[in-house]
Parts: sequence; C-alpha cells; structure tokens
Amino acid sequence: MRIDDCEGIKLPEYLSTGEIAKKWGISKRRVICLCNENRIGGVLRVGSNFIIPADARIKSGKYIDFKKNLKEKRGSKAAAKEVDPDE
Repeated sequence: MRIDDCEGIKLPEYLSTGEIAKKWGISKRRVICLCNENRIGGVLRVGSNFIIPADARIKSGKYIDFKKNLKEKRGSKAAAKEVDPDE
C-alpha cells in the first residue's frame, strides 16, 4: 500500500512526552518513566523518544488523581489565607 492510497484512513493523533506532561499536569520525566514501565497504553518508541496517543490514559490513574487533589488542596489553602480574618 502506497501513502497516496491511504486517503480517507484516519490515523491516530500522537503527542510527545512534553505535550502529554503539560496535558496531564505532571513532569516530562514522570511521563518517560511511565512509558518505560509500560503503564501508558499505545506508546510507540521512535529512536530514543516516545510518542503517545492523544487519548491515552495511565493504566493506574492514582498518580494523576493524587496530583489533582494536591493542587485543589493548595488552592483552597491559598484562598483561605487571603480571607483570613485573624490576620
């Protein structure tokens, strides 16, 4: 099959480790570790880099949930400091 014959075939969108890190709110290094541990589905290795499907998920989402909850707690503490009547 030639590339010209692929018209109409929808290929999945892939993102770099940096783009996924920004999307998920974690470090690029953590994304690379997750790829090495086979904890992200559909990852392809291209040379020394990884490409990850745009709709990929971590097989165990505990880390993402932890980060999200941590950000929410920090946000509520900062808001409480701003309106603290004792200061």
